[in-house]
Amino acid sequence: MKPLKLTLKNFGPYENETIDFTKLSAASVFLISGKTGSGKTTIFDAITFALYGNGTNNDREIDMMRSDFADPDQPTEVDLRFEHQGKVYEVDRQPKQTRNKQRGEGQKEYASKGKLAIFDADKKIDEITKLQLINIKIEDILQLSRDQFIQIVLLPQGEFRHFLDSDSKDKEIVLRRIFRTQLFQRWSDALSDKLRQQNTKTSEAQDAITRDLSAVQWLDGAPEDIQKQNTETQIDVLSDQQSDVNRKLKQLEKQQQDAQQAVEVQTQKLNDDQKMNAKIDELNQQLKTQADLQSQKKKYEHLQKQIDQLTWVKNYQPKYHDFQRLQGTITDYQAQLKDNADQLKQQTISEQAAKDSQTRLQDQKDNQSQRQTEKSVLQHQRPAFEKATELERQVEQAARVTANLQQELKKQQAQVDDLTSRDRKISDDLKQQSALNQQLTRLNQEQNNLESAKKQLNRLFKDQKNNQRLADQIKTEQAENQQLTVQVTQQQQDYDQLRNNWLRNQIANLVSQLKPGTPCPVCGSPEHPNPAVVADLPSVSDEQMKAAENDLQKAKTRLSRQQASVTEQTDLLGRQQQQYQAAFDDTVRDLAAQKLIDADQTELNEVIKQVKDCIARYQATSKDVETSVKALNEEANQQTKIQEELTANTAAAKQAQDRYYAAQSQQQKLAGQLETAKGSLPTQFKDLATLDQRVAELTNLIEKYDAEVAANNQQLQKIENRISALHATEKTVNQELENTSNDLGKVQTELTAAIRAHFETEDWSVFTALLPELAKLSQYQQAIQDYHEQLQRIETIIAKDRQDIGDHQVVDLAAEKDRLSGLATTRDELKKQFGEQHDQALRNNDNLKRIKRNFKKIHDQQEMINQLQLLVQTVNGSGDAKLGLERYVLRAQLVEILRVANQHLKQLSSGRYTLKLHKEAGSYQKNTGLEIDVDDFNVGQTRSVHTLSGGESFIAALSLALALGEVIMSESGGISIDTLFVDEGFGSLDQESLSMAMAALENIESSSRMIGIISHVTMLQEQIPYQLQVKPEGQGKSKTKIVVP
Repeated sequence: MKPLKLTLKNFGPYENETIDFTKLSAASVFLISGKTGSGKTTIFDAITFALYGNGTNNDREIDMMRSDFADPDQPTEVDLRFEHQGKVYEVDRQPKQTRNKQRGEGQKEYASKGKLAIFDADKKIDEITKLQLINIKIEDILQLSRDQFIQIVLLPQGEFRHFLDSDSKDKEIVLRRIFRTQLFQRWSDALSDKLRQQNTKTSEAQDAITRDLSAVQWLDGAPEDIQKQNTETQIDVLSDQQSDVNRKLKQLEKQQQDAQQAVEVQTQKLNDDQKMNAKIDELNQQLKTQADLQSQKKKYEHLQKQIDQLTWVKNYQPKYHDFQRLQGTITDYQAQLKDNADQLKQQTISEQAAKDSQTRLQDQKDNQSQRQTEKSVLQHQRPAFEKATELERQVEQAARVTANLQQELKKQQAQVDDLTSRDRKISDDLKQQSALNQQLTRLNQEQNNLESAKKQLNRLFKDQKNNQRLADQIKTEQAENQQLTVQVTQQQQDYDQLRNNWLRNQIANLVSQLKPGTPCPVCGSPEHPNPAVVADLPSVSDEQMKAAENDLQKAKTRLSRQQASVTEQTDLLGRQQQQYQAAFDDTVRDLAAQKLIDADQTELNEVIKQVKDCIARYQATSKDVETSVKALNEEANQQTKIQEELTANTAAAKQAQDRYYAAQSQQQKLAGQLETAKGSLPTQFKDLATLDQRVAELTNLIEKYDAEVAANNQQLQKIENRISALHATEKTVNQELENTSNDLGKVQTELTAAIRAHFETEDWSVFTALLPELAKLSQYQQAIQDYHEQLQRIETIIAKDRQDIGDHQVVDLAAEKDRLSGLATTRDELKKQFGEQHDQALRNNDNLKRIKRNFKKIHDQQEMINQLQLLVQTVNGSGDAKLGLERYVLRAQLVEILRVANQHLKQLSSGRYTLKLHKEAGSYQKNTGLEIDVDDFNVGQTRSVHTLSGGESFIAALSLALALGEVIMSESGGISIDTLFVDEGFGSLDQESLSMAMAALENIESSSRMIGIISHVTMLQEQIPYQLQVKPEGQGKSKTKIVVP
C-alpha cells in the first residue's frame, strides 16, 4: 500500500489541506516535522480513518476529530488516494458529525458515510458506497485488519528503545500485546487456580481431620500419647475402640429393652386392676341410684293424674278461644256502627256548603267572559311589540360590535408601530455580529493550544510524581538492604554455630559407637585407647540443620534480589529524569515562543499555574464573547419572527379597519328600522313587557275561576259518593252483627255442656282456672318420661356391670404401683446409661467416618496435585529453567524478529553488530528467556544490549521496529506495504547519538518502500532533505508544506 494523495477537510487542525505524497516518492526516507501538538500524528490518524473508519487511538472516538473552528455548514471529510498491486483506489469518508440543517433552521446529527472507487489504468472499474462493504473490501485488498495496519505501518520506534532496555518480564508484556499470546497466560492462570483450589481442598480436608481427631473422646484403653501419634495410627486405634464400644452398646440396649417390656407388662396389669376397681365402685353407685328412684314412684303417679286433667282442658281450649274471639267481634261491630253514623252526619253538612259555593260561582260567569275577550285582543297585538323589541336588541348588539372593532383596530395599529420600532433596533445591533464571531474563533483556537499544552504539562507532572515515587522507593529499598545485610550476617553466624553443634553431636555419636576391634570411621584404627570426651551439647537434628540452611539461603537470595532491584531502579530513574527534563524544556520553549509564559521558567508547578491562569483568562473572555454572540443570534432569530409578525399584523390592521366600517353602516341601518316600527305600536302599553304583564294577569284570573268551578263540581260528586257508601256500610255491619251473635250463642252452649259432663258443674271457673297450667303440661310429660327412662337405663347398667365383674374382688393398687415404680427405676437407669454411652459412641462414629473420608480424599488427590504442581511450574516458569510456556512461545517469535532485525542492523552498523538471545538463565524469572545480547565484531565480544550507547541503541531499536513490521506482514500472508512511518524516539538522543542515528537512516536502501520519520528534532530537519513540514497558523489551524531538494 502506497499513499498518493491525502485530502483533509475540517479534520483536526486541518481546514482544507491536500498532501501529495508523490512528490516524496524519490526519497527512501522523508521527515514529517513540526512542533508538538501541531498535527503530525493526525496525518496518520486520517490515513487510518480513511481506510478503516477509525483512528489509531481506541480511547478517542473519531467524531472528536472534527475541527473546533469548522464552519457549521461544512462537513468533516478525509479523502485518500493510494496505489496497491498495480491498481489505484480512492476512498472518501465522513465521520458522524453535527452540522446545520440543509433545509430549515437548527442543527442535526449526520451519520457517517463513505465511498470507495477502484481504478485500473485510470479507468473506474467499481464503486462502493455502503460502509460495511467498504470495510470488507479494504481488508480484502490490504489483507490487514486495522490493528495489524497500525502495528505495521506506524512503527513505535521509541517503544522499542525501551524494549531493548527492559527485562524479560517487560519484554513479555510488549510481545504479548503484539502477538496476542494472552491465551498462554490465561492457561497458566487457570492451571495455577486449579492447583490452588486442589491445595485448598487438601488443606481443608487435613484441617477437618485435625478438628475431628481433637473432638474424639478417647476411652481408658487408648494409649496415653494417642493425640501425638500420626493420623493413620489414630484412625486404627479409634476404629478398634469404636468396634468394642458398639458391641457393648448392643448388649446394653438388649437389657434396656427387657426392662422396658417388664414395665409395660406391670403397667398393663395396674391399668386392668384400676378399671376393675372402678367397675365395682360404679355397680355399688348404680344400685344406690336405683333404690332412690323406686322410692319416688307415688310422686310420679300423682303427676300422671295432673297430666290427664290438663290434656282434657287442652282439647277444649280452642273452643274457648272461639268464644272470646266472637265476643270481641261483636264489640267491634257496635263501635263501627257508631262511627258510621257520625261520618254520615258530617258529610251531609259538607254537601250543603258545596252547593252554596256552586251558586256563588254561577253569579261570576259574565266577568269571566269579559276577561277572555280582552286577552284575545291583546294576543293579536303582541307580534308588533316583538318586532320592535328584536330591532332594539339588534341595534344594541351592532353598537357593541362597532365599539369592539374600533378597539381592535387601535390595538392592531399599536402592535404594528411597536414591531416596526423593534425591527429597526435589532438591525442596528446586528452590525457588530461579524466582528464578535471572528474574535470568538480566535479565542477558541488559542484555548485549544492552551489545552494541548495543559495535557502535556499534566503528563509531565505525572512523570515527575512517578520519578519522585521511584526515588522514594529506591531510598526505602536501600534502607531495607542495610537491614537485610545485618539480618543475613546474623543468620550466617547462627547457622555456623548450629552446624558446629551438629558436627560435635556427630562426633559424640561416633564415640559412643566405638567398639574394640572395629575400625575408627575417621582414622581406621581398630584400637581406641583415648576416645574423645565431648561435653553435653544441645541436640541438633538433621531437619533443624536443613531448615536453618534453607532459611539462610532464602535470606541471601532475597538480599541479592533486592540489591539487583535497587540497581535496576536507579538506572531507570536516571533515564526517566533525562526524558522528563528534555520534554519539559521543549514544552517551555514552545509556550514561551507563543508568549504564553515567561521564557526563564524552570519549575513545572509555576508553568502549570501560568498556563491555567491563561486558560482561565481566555475562558472568561470567550464566555463574555459567547454570551454576546448568543444574544445577537437570539436577536437575529427574533428579528425574523418580528418581521413575520409585522407583515401579518399590517394585514390584520387593514382587515380590522374594513370590518369596523361595515359594522358602523349596519348599526345606522338598524336604527332607522327601529324608529319606523315604534310608530305603529298602541300607546296604552309602552313596551312588550307591559303588554305581557296584562296578558299574564288576565290568564291568571281566567285559570283561577275555571279551577274553582272544577274543584266545586268534583267536591259535590265526592260527597254524594261518600254518603251512598256510608248507607251501604251501615246495612252490611248490622247484618254481620246479627250473624256473629248467633254463632256466639252456639259456642257458649257447647262449651257449657262439655264442662258439665267432665266436671259435673256448669260453672266455668273450674275450667278457666286450669287454663294457665297448660304451659306446664309439656314439662310434666317430660318429667314422667325422664323418670321411666332413667329407671330403665340404670337397670341395664347394673345387669352389664354384674356380668363384667363376675367373681372379681377389689385389688390393693398401692402394692401394684410400688412394684411398677421399682421396674421403672431399673429401666431408667439402664436407659440413662445407654444414652450417655450411645451419644458418645455416635459422636465418635461420625468423627471416624469423616476422618476416613477426608483421609481417603487427601490420598486420592495427592498424586494429581504432584502432577499438577509439576505442570504449573513448567507452564509459568517457576522451575529451575525459569522459562514459562508463554515466554517460550514468545522466545520463538523474538528469534524470528532478531533474525530479520539483524539484516537491517548489519546494514545500519556497517556489519559491526548483530543481536541474539541470551542463552543462560538469569538469576530470576523476570530476567530469563527474552534477554538480548549484542555481538560486537569490532572487539570480538558478546555483551548486553544495556551497554550500547544512545546512538547504538537507536539503530538497534530501529532495526527491531522495521523487523516487527516485516514479520507481521509475513505472518499475515506476505502482504506488501510500500510506506512505513517511524514515530518519535529521537528527542531524547544526545548530539553524538543523534549523529549516529542520522548516519543509520542515510544507509537505509529501498527502491520500493518509503519510510517516514515523525519528529520535531531540529537536526533531523537539517539533514533529511525530503520533508513534510507541519506548521501551526494560530486559532488551532495547521498547514503542510512539502520540501524537496
